[in-house]
Amino acid sequence: MHRQMLDDQDQQLAAYKAESDNLRNERERIRAENAALSDQLSYEQQRASEIQDRLSAREAAFQQQDSEVADLQARLAGSGVEVESRGGFIVLGVESNLTFASGKADLHKKGMETMDLVAGVLMESYAGKTFWVEGHTDSDQPKKSGWKSNLALSVNRALSVADYLVFEKGIESQFVRIAGHGEWDPKGENSDKEGKARNRRVEILVLP
Repeated sequence: MHRQMLDDQDQQLAAYKAESDNLRNERERIRAENAALSDQLSYEQQRASEIQDRLSAREAAFQQQDSEVADLQARLAGSGVEVESRGGFIVLGVESNLTFASGKADLHKKGMETMDLVAGVLMESYAGKTFWVEGHTDSDQPKKSGWKSNLALSVNRALSVADYLVFEKGIESQFVRIAGHGEWDPKGENSDKEGKARNRRVEILVLP
């Protein structure tokens, strides 16, 4: 009987030890899991903070750009130069009736005066920035004016403006780029007179 009691106690002790080992292992597993979750939470919090910082910086940049646009609009009021923010760029737009004779790519007198105003703004507020000068046309084909295509006309108008800014106004050529879009990037409808007038334009994009 005594031997049986000892065997029973040994079995109970072994069972308790096994249960204790299981509990200890489970506790270590939970600790490891909690540590992993804590690390994941810390990472997610840091990531969320970084995203919020980027959003705040972007919002501040947009607000700054909106303020710049409002200031430029006030400075260029009455000149015919449109100022807007587009895709992160500040864009100065001039319809071709303020810069070129119909079908021509040489700046007329009024165009030079308009570019004098634009150059003053660029040199005062955006020295060292890169400027894209982009030409646009309506969809009417320029056969009578001697150009092979609207693309050729738009490129040469952009080049004429860029040359004036560089050679007459002193903007360094390394900061000036040109592009021509022909009729392929309209602002208005080519089916009416007003829309065509808006499409015939030169735009100067100020890169951030």
